[in-house]
Amino acid sequence: MSEQVAVRTREKWVDDVKVIACILVVLGHFFQSMTKANILPENDLYKWFNTIIYYFHVPLFFICSGYLYQKYSRVNDFKSWKKNVAKKALALGVPYVIFSTATWVLKTIFSGSVNDQIGGLGDTLLLHPTSPYWYLYALFFIFLITPTFSTVKMAVVGLAIAALAKAFILTGGGTGIYAVSIVLANEIWFVLGMSVCAFNVELRGKKLQGAVIGLLFLGLSVAVHIAGIKNLTVSFVLGVMACIAVIFLVAAYEEKTGKVMGFLAKYTMPIFLMHTLFAAPTRAVLLKAGVTNAAAHVVLGLGISFVGPIVAAWVMKKTKYLEFFLYPNKVIKATSKCRN
Repeated sequence: MSEQVAVRTREKWVDDVKVIACILVVLGHFFQSMTKANILPENDLYKWFNTIIYYFHVPLFFICSGYLYQKYSRVNDFKSWKKNVAKKALALGVPYVIFSTATWVLKTIFSGSVNDQIGGLGDTLLLHPTSPYWYLYALFFIFLITPTFSTVKMAVVGLAIAALAKAFILTGGGTGIYAVSIVLANEIWFVLGMSVCAFNVELRGKKLQGAVIGLLFLGLSVAVHIAGIKNLTVSFVLGVMACIAVIFLVAAYEEKTGKVMGFLAKYTMPIFLMHTLFAAPTRAVLLKAGVTNAAAHVVLGLGISFVGPIVAAWVMKKTKYLEFFLYPNKVIKATSKCRN
């Protein structure tokens, strides 16, 4: 089946949303580690913040991936599926294996200094991925089972199936297999992103709607926290609201975001992959040196969480074959062009 595929260009709102999601992922992991190490208190403000960001920060990544997949790919027969799987196996599999292994090695060597223990390497890579790399693991399996939508009707059906899968999880369903459960739980976010493209949803010009939904989300999340409500369906609804608010507001202001967002957009992947590899050793060194001042840990820890991966990515780019660990398909494509 031959269909026209859009020429790939930068999507400013997608870049900006991924930057926001990445920053929230870093903040979530960083402050979790700080409270577990008893450097910062686990007060109500922290508990509220730590809870609400998990409603929507990784879902934003899935939505962006789904949108780009639907817009720039055509996967609707076995040949195109096989080609896409091979491409994603490299693009997701290489950084997943490399950085999961690096994290496993560090956690194994410094097992007495880490907040969370880890299982065997085989178990970590194949069955129970460590944070934050579970996202790459889940995304690969989602690509395995999700075709692109050829028609609006197909998009409606795909959205319905994803909603049923999520409902199954929300009502207590699940399987004993992590890969299956994680796909059932997150397919809906990916398909929502695909649907934004398939339904040609206009995201720009919705500043007011974004602000209203955002304020409503904040108010409801505070109320839910105060009431002590812990319910998966409530969390999902709040997550949908937060994602809509972020995307509407980002799309409304995409022409006004400065150079900082543009710069960070180039390094979203390295920061996502490497922030814990820099933050955890920094915290351990500071504690070994007797530094317990919370402000020092926050400034140095957060600073290295962003600066470390950016510098590492720059070095890897200059050393051509090291960049393969971050962007394998890009390196292979560039190498092929040089040979030709």
